[in-house]
Amino acid sequence: MSAHDTVLQAEGLPDPLWEMVQSRLATALVAVDLGETFGTVRISGDDFPGDEDAWYGTLPAIPGRPGPVLNLTCHLDAFCRHRPLKSTVYPPQEIWKQVPAPVAEPFLDPAEFSPERTDVFLHHHLLTVADLWGGKVAVHDVPDHLAEAFGAAWAVAVDGRLNRLQLPGYPMPERRSRFSRLFSVAGILLPDHWQIFQALWDGGLVDQRAILGVARQLPRL
Repeated sequence: MSAHDTVLQAEGLPDPLWEMVQSRLATALVAVDLGETFGTVRISGDDFPGDEDAWYGTLPAIPGRPGPVLNLTCHLDAFCRHRPLKSTVYPPQEIWKQVPAPVAEPFLDPAEFSPERTDVFLHHHLLTVADLWGGKVAVHDVPDHLAEAFGAAWAVAVDGRLNRLQLPGYPMPERRSRFSRLFSVAGILLPDHWQIFQALWDGGLVDQRAILGVARQLPRL
């Protein structure tokens, strides 16, 4: 089974947007070696804050289809050109916290669609899914108090890997800026902390045990 055999579905995405996302999703699945893993891959649009974040879930296989269902939920802004003054809540809020209902808006102009941002978003999150599905990350082994720091550190490592593979990913300046915004609220970022960032990006820290170790050295969130 290849990505061409995988059923691609959308929920909560307007048809014009889904038509632009669908082929890029098929390409990204193959690029990160998930083309034969899931029988169905579904993108669900929701109004969670954050145009870089996604929530993953799997469901049992659909009768008559091989492989489980992967559901990836995200904000529609993930597929649009970056609009830092418009979109998202910072710091990101936990998904269980109540946020104001979004103001109803007409569907974005097709000119708002960004193939580049879409490719970056899909490759980053699908490679993360590949790590989770393949056992590189065992979330139950991450202590609760380190979960946010570990997730941020793993995200740097994912984008560094994509960069070395010459696949779309969040560029180092953008990932560095996100890393700084997150950890600087908990303390001063020292040269040692930036050495950790660089090691994550360059591939010097690749497994869960090593990344958990450096998460303990970062400012406590």
